[in-house]
Amino acid sequence: MKYNNKIFIDELKKTVKEQDCKKILFVSSGEYDRFGYRKAIDEIGIPCIVFTDFEPNPEVSSVMKCVEILRSACCDFIVTVGGGSAMDVAKAVKYYAKSDIKILAVPTTAGTGAEVTRFAVLYNCGDKESVSSYDIIPNYQIFDYKTLLSLPYEQRVVTGLDAFCHSVEAYWSINATDESREYSAKSLELFSEYYLKYLDGDESALEPMMKCSELAGRAINIARTTAPHAMSYKLHKLKGFIHGQAVAICLAYIWQYMLENCETAELELLLAEVEVISGYTPESFKELLCSLHLCDDLTVTQSQLDECISGVNIERMQNHPMKFDVTDVENIYRSFLTVENN
Repeated sequence: MKYNNKIFIDELKKTVKEQDCKKILFVSSGEYDRFGYRKAIDEIGIPCIVFTDFEPNPEVSSVMKCVEILRSACCDFIVTVGGGSAMDVAKAVKYYAKSDIKILAVPTTAGTGAEVTRFAVLYNCGDKESVSSYDIIPNYQIFDYKTLLSLPYEQRVVTGLDAFCHSVEAYWSINATDESREYSAKSLELFSEYYLKYLDGDESALEPMMKCSELAGRAINIARTTAPHAMSYKLHKLKGFIHGQAVAICLAYIWQYMLENCETAELELLLAEVEVISGYTPESFKELLCSLHLCDDLTVTQSQLDECISGVNIERMQNHPMKFDVTDVENIYRSFLTVENN
């Protein structure tokens, strides 16, 4: 596939030249040069070390390999091109290396917003083990929306939903500010107008969806995520769901549970605002997920359900506007999971 992204390549060259760096660490996924950014660095004439040896859900061990490469090769600038995984690896490398090295991020998906957040989502033997620091937010971003042309339909579906969930969760988070809610509202407006066009392959939706993802990232960078993300990780691991699918399913049913069990006028108003701004109700959002065939297999064993419940990230739950206990968590899971005997 041919990409007419010269304007973005030129932006990369200009930014890199301004750094006066001696050697670049280039963090990307397997097909690392299909967009031309690695070639652009060669054209500038700066030595470059490529790191692609990491998982779709990056393990801490892989990050530490990259830290060793950064140190042994004496790299003094990082360029990362890819989805959330590549950007999280680059950010985590800076974190574990305890370095002030600068990062330039080129996102190639519309969903994670990792290019503007302080979080790096990592795993340790399959269990989530993330890091957070304002120091690891990439210093530069290039929003080459034309890279979205390469995304398979399935990835467009789930990454776009991740951006939606980020925006909704940031909006109702107890840490929300006027600034974060402004980001959320703008992101949700773009999602409502362009998501289905994006799935249909309408190229006019590429730039707005990239912006939707960025704004959602800026929102969670302030307000953080809430219960849907906290309840999604074990589901993601046990069912093999892609992250955006697991989070979206959890959000739909948590949203419904909140409406049915709302006890304060303040929360009732907040949930009404979410419906108006997003253009969705819990029911219509569930209908969207079903139409995208994301709810076709929601069967678990009793032991898997128990693992989901025990594996909920309590810290993330504290950002949620309604306090949940273990019984609430179990009730929510049971509202959408079919539990079979072991």
